[in-house]
Amino acid sequence: MTASGFLWTEEGKPRKGIVAEVAPCIPTHRTYSFAVPDTMASSLAIGQRVGVCLGKRRRPVTGFVVGLDHKEWDSTLRPIDELIDRESYLPSDLVELGRRMALHYGCPLGQTLKSMTPEAVRLGRGLKIVRYLRLAAPLEEIRAAGARLSAKRTSLLEALSRADGAVSADEILAQADVSMAVLRGVVAAGWIQVTEKEEFSRDVSFDAPREEPSFELTDDQRRAVTHIGGKIDEAAFSVTMLFGVSGSGKTEVYVRAMRKVLEAGRQAILLVPEIVLTTQLVQRLATRFDDVAVHHSGLTEVQRSILWRQIASGDKKVIIGTRSAVFAPCEKLGLICVDEEQESSYKNLQTPRFHVRDVAIMRAQQWKIPIMLGSATPSLETWYNCDHRSHYHRVSILRRVKSLPMPKVHVVDMQEECAEQKRSVVFSRMLATFLGETLDRGEQALLLINRRGFAHALYCPTCKTRLSCPRCNVGLVVHTVTGHVACHYCHTRDPIPSSCPSASCGEKLIHTGIGTQRVEDVLARLFPRARVVRADSDTMTHRRHYRAIIEDFEARRVDILVGTQMIAKGLDFPLVSLVGVIDADPTQLGSDFRAHERLFQLVTQVAGRAGRAEVPGRVVVQTSMPELPALRHALQHDYQAFAVEELTARRKAGLPPFCRLARVVLAHTREATVRQEANSMAEVVRATIESLGLEYADVLGPNPCPLARLRSRYRYELLIRTRSAGDMHELTDCLNQKNAIRAKVDSVMLDVDPVAMM
Repeated sequence: MTASGFLWTEEGKPRKGIVAEVAPCIPTHRTYSFAVPDTMASSLAIGQRVGVCLGKRRRPVTGFVVGLDHKEWDSTLRPIDELIDRESYLPSDLVELGRRMALHYGCPLGQTLKSMTPEAVRLGRGLKIVRYLRLAAPLEEIRAAGARLSAKRTSLLEALSRADGAVSADEILAQADVSMAVLRGVVAAGWIQVTEKEEFSRDVSFDAPREEPSFELTDDQRRAVTHIGGKIDEAAFSVTMLFGVSGSGKTEVYVRAMRKVLEAGRQAILLVPEIVLTTQLVQRLATRFDDVAVHHSGLTEVQRSILWRQIASGDKKVIIGTRSAVFAPCEKLGLICVDEEQESSYKNLQTPRFHVRDVAIMRAQQWKIPIMLGSATPSLETWYNCDHRSHYHRVSILRRVKSLPMPKVHVVDMQEECAEQKRSVVFSRMLATFLGETLDRGEQALLLINRRGFAHALYCPTCKTRLSCPRCNVGLVVHTVTGHVACHYCHTRDPIPSSCPSASCGEKLIHTGIGTQRVEDVLARLFPRARVVRADSDTMTHRRHYRAIIEDFEARRVDILVGTQMIAKGLDFPLVSLVGVIDADPTQLGSDFRAHERLFQLVTQVAGRAGRAEVPGRVVVQTSMPELPALRHALQHDYQAFAVEELTARRKAGLPPFCRLARVVLAHTREATVRQEANSMAEVVRATIESLGLEYADVLGPNPCPLARLRSRYRYELLIRTRSAGDMHELTDCLNQKNAIRAKVDSVMLDVDPVAMM
């Protein structure tokens, strides 16, 4: 012992044993070491959840075991308090993927791992205890021992003696035609051994009847299949960008590639955007394979739990799903395909804020397998990577199947149209004429208006008052079907007012802007005999509603389908000859650098729904800004020209893909408080950049967010730019270790690689 001036201290006695590294499921970026009790040593595994205590007050928390090591220590280590999971639900490769995600997105590791496994799996939904029975001794020995056997007991024992090995209790009771009471008596006498096993029910089928269409691949499709087949044979990491125009047959390339992987005894994952937007694709793919797992948010907890275990056991070879399917527990993963890789719905909007495409690339790199990214309008980041990264490859399919022509696109300047008609109109004369001709020929039409409701603003022409949400900095949207005005952000709802709410005015309000309900109303007046259906989030409250509309449209029970962007992608109807874009003016044009890209993608995608069979297609795009480059290139179906022009503009502005971006959003009920905290955080970030010596890193802001007030909270943002992903990892990790991404406000959000700048 040594004297310390105040106390006597004693050197710790070295101990040896198993030490677990635990990532707690709380907002902390640290992991902690805990001693593993001897009673847990044989059952503890990486990926299991455990109960531990943290801090001086020994706060109980749940955490994930992310490391196990047999070593010596001489400091105080608290022991693990309890095992929460009976087994590990996260294989070691998914734990490692979680580490990479936590570093890349600046998210706590414990919270990242928690998001990777469905809670239904951990709760054991769909599991049941099955009792297996076998004779403790041959039936002759039991009889020779003088056992008094009734007729029912004899029937039970004889049934077991005829069985080949252990048999489930339910099965043997049915065979012997005896009750559970008889079984209990025989077990109590020691004549039967009982073994209990936990099994999951297999009475839920996810497979569809097998169908195989017969058609020949095009030359472009063959080249694509040959390319990806070579990458599969190499058994190395690579990224193949499958760039194909709408209707070019990208799905068939996925099918051929996945089949090659299955022939080698491996599994394949196909990721799709929101299931409701890809109903047709999923239904058609599910019929091309045996042992298909369709993974999406519409599953029940029991289905989700059963499906997860079927994938983990290898029973399901093909996994089709949305965001969470990227974490499917495949033991023999051989290929990942990401359809419509540019879709913003691939971005998770809750912690951890990961992008499915990028996580899929991480996982493919980890497994050393190929990954395919498919799109007719790729994200500019992916397009750029194909030209500047050695492991990226671009394969193009520039012709439609059967050499069908791309639809002819017409643009209507709605400012000139309204001036000529001397009134505000929903349909231009060209679109109205084309609609009439389409209906006369017995063909179908799609009309896209990316706003739901009847009108997106209520306006007083006298005092210039615009009716706004009292909690958000946005206008209220008129919904005439329900008789309400509503905020689409905080869901505030009020009856539609008949006059200006200003006490000194009181004049009649007018409706401005167009929504899906108004388009539907105008169609009913112009074409009263047409069968019109509206598809938006007001009418599609469940995925079965969308499925019903798809079936009705496919069966030609619908003539005109009006909807938001949910009708712009993933639909393939041979009789659609006309597509109309009612309002092609981009939103957030000045606040979101991706606005032009989204406009090009939306117009190109919806235009691709027309002319997908022998019926030629026409597209009418109505806009008040026909001079926009994104629209000009979309009319020519010229993605490459758009990419060159947009990438040139982004290079000059120093925006992705020429830098990495992270967005920090602070929100609080008092604007002065959030502004002050945002300024203080910006100073800390700038000082950290200087201390790390990061070149070309800077902070933009703080500035009010484009949506400056949301749900009664004022919002300010910082934009952090770095030259590379490595620099961003280093910076965010340092900031998190210093707790610099925290403030005395209601909420702070860190979003690395943001997709929306709202």
